[in-house]
Amino acid sequence: MTRSADDEPSIRQDGLVDIRKLDVAEMSRRRRRNRQRPDPSPELRKWEKAADARALARPRPPGIVLMPAGKDNEHWCAPHSDDALWYLQLADAFGTRSLAVVHTFLGQLQALCTDKHFDDQAKQWRMDENEFSAALALVGTIKPRNEMEAALAAQMVAIHLLTMKVTARAIRDDYDNRMAATAGKLARTFAMQMDTLRACRSRKQTARQSIKVRKELHQHVHYHDDRGARETRGQPHGRAARAAYQCAALPSPQPGGEPVPLSCDEGQEPVQAPRR
Repeated sequence: MTRSADDEPSIRQDGLVDIRKLDVAEMSRRRRRNRQRPDPSPELRKWEKAADARALARPRPPGIVLMPAGKDNEHWCAPHSDDALWYLQLADAFGTRSLAVVHTFLGQLQALCTDKHFDDQAKQWRMDENEFSAALALVGTIKPRNEMEAALAAQMVAIHLLTMKVTARAIRDDYDNRMAATAGKLARTFAMQMDTLRACRSRKQTARQSIKVRKELHQHVHYHDDRGARETRGQPHGRAARAAYQCAALPSPQPGGEPVPLSCDEGQEPVQAPRR
């Protein structure tokens, strides 16, 4: 349904607002009209039941409520009436049983939350509880097992918040190159923190050296050729030996084919000393 200029006395015929007929008090009392929205589709209704079961299966984050304490200070309070149960939730979220560790991490997460508004009733600046509870839920989602992993989880939350703020500023400032480069470095830092967390939780792999001993049997077969045994008369056989004995014998003065006497058999001459 559209409204004409006659229905609004402060709107002129040309569509502009007439400041002289504008009633600010009347505008503040007007309620914002809800936009007509269609009903959910049947596929979404079918998915709703499974999504509700998954949401109820997830652990409930601890949450936090801030109470004004004057001079822009605020106290931490539980979102329910059981304070002991709330501290158990916080101890489980930070992976510790020390209240000092819990209070230290809560103070550090509170310093990361910068969205504030002025409370007229309390007469002081108040921080956004939703931002504080979201940071606390992010730490609890990582499920640190000890204080060191909780410290890494808190650093990851800080890097995430800083990455979102720097990226938003880089987009607002017409894609500032320096801001965009800083946002990229922060994103890589967050990825490195994720790898560090996986490395801390992975099993320690020790280097093992395995030695395999194999037994190998080699069988060598020698074939002897005895066809030339008569000619050689029991001399060493083989291709090289047969070639040597098949050569013509040297002439000898001794009967019976004795070998030629060598000069070394008659006498030994003195060996000369080697030169130095």
